[in-house]
Amino acid sequence: MKKINFYFYGLAIALAFASCSKKQAAEPQPTPTNPSGSEVTTANVTYSNYVGNLIQTKCSGCHGANGEGNSTWAFTGYESVKNDGRIKNATLVTMRMPKGGSLSAKEKELLAAWFDRNMPQ
Repeated sequence: MKKINFYFYGLAIALAFASCSKKQAAEPQPTPTNPSGSEVTTANVTYSNYVGNLIQTKCSGCHGANGEGNSTWAFTGYESVKNDGRIKNATLVTMRMPKGGSLSAKEKELLAAWFDRNMPQ
């Protein structure tokens, strides 16, 4: 009987440790919406309804007026994003940006669609 209890408790402890990890599942991201409240999709994503806010939120901390990445690339609006071919490579190919963070699967999907749609404003 003591042997069964020992195995039961050992199994319970092992399961508890196995269920805990540093890499917990990411929280679900809310569906992006544009200013009119409709859903942003790969078919309608534009700079003004999604990408501008994404760049502002994820990139301008370093690539803004006083950021450490300002000497490499400074975010100053649509033209600065559209005219810098490094952004697609850094965010979607090598995934080295954003520094110290990452883009969610949905953010990557919408950003890739924006590039594929020739970066509409």
